[in-house]
Amino acid sequence: MGERAVEEGFVSARALEMVTQVRFPGHLEAFGRPEQVSRQLEAAIGIGILNSGERLPPEAVLAEHLGVSPLTLRQALALLRSKGLVDTRRGRGGGSYVSGQVHVSNAQIEERLRVLGTDDLRDLIDLAGSGAGAAARLAAARADDQDIRRIGDLARRFAGASGSGELRRADSRFHIGLGVAGQSRRLTALLIQVQAELAPLSWGDSWEGRQARAADEHGAIIAAMAEGKPEEAEQLTLAHFEEEGILLINQHLALLTTESETV
Repeated sequence: MGERAVEEGFVSARALEMVTQVRFPGHLEAFGRPEQVSRQLEAAIGIGILNSGERLPPEAVLAEHLGVSPLTLRQALALLRSKGLVDTRRGRGGGSYVSGQVHVSNAQIEERLRVLGTDDLRDLIDLAGSGAGAAARLAAARADDQDIRRIGDLARRFAGASGSGELRRADSRFHIGLGVAGQSRRLTALLIQVQAELAPLSWGDSWEGRQARAADEHGAIIAAMAEGKPEEAEQLTLAHFEEEGILLINQHLALLTTESETV
């Protein structure tokens, strides 16, 4: 990551570090570098690392953080502007601002689930659960009062969210927040990568009614962390992902069954 400091009033250096940790499967290598950077920033918006209204650093600083040339970054920002995700302003207080949110339709979720292999989907869910479970276990042993307050704020944001996009972002940030509370940079990086893949599959129509139960599960995980119960925090987190994994697997299999019946 680049050495230039982020100026006051811009997206935090910690958020930018998280952006650099967004990774995708190898299929993105088929795209040009500007498209890859554009999708990296789009995913960061989609999982709540970057939020609407936040000001991105100057292009030279952001390009250095992302490890690309200023020209590549400008091309990536142009792609984001064409999608309504970034707005570039001139004059005093000018610069590039996050101006929109990533919208994933139920049809897009279904298309993604159709093309995924069942084993690949199960592996992704297992990785999400095991990574978050390990983070919760560490958080129960390491987190201080400030860490617990932060993860509690993320849980309340999720509980009060409305609409699939807001739920998707808030849920992702809670799960990423487990890594932060566990004070593990590597686990946090893993959870960011997993959420970049998993979040666009979640909170579709088949998840209707899931929010209240998920919010209760988040609260139970936090309680176990606050009480210093590592095993309980880990098991509650694994059970949380097991439930959400069942929703995804069932939807995936239903789509495959419907598709085979129409052939």
